[in-house]
Amino acid sequence: MKKNISLLLAFFFVWAFSACMCYLLNLVLGERSRFANGWQEYVIIGFAVATAGTFAPILSAWISKYFKKKP
Repeated sequence: MKKNISLLLAFFFVWAFSACMCYLLNLVLGERSRFANGWQEYVIIGFAVATAGTFAPILSAWISKYFKKKP
C-alpha cells in the first residue's frame, strides 16, 4: 500500500512540476509563444508528461523482455 501512495504522490508531483514549467516558459517567451492558450492546456501537458514518466520505464522493460525471448 505504501508503494502505491508513493507512486501516486510522485505522479502528482511530476504533473504539477511540468505544468508549472510550461506556465513559466510561456511567461518567459511572452507574446511570441504559441505554446499554450490557457491553464487547461498546462494541465493536459503536465498530465501527459507525468503519464509518460510513470509508464515509459514499465513499457520499456516489458518490450525488452519480449524481444529477449526471441532468438
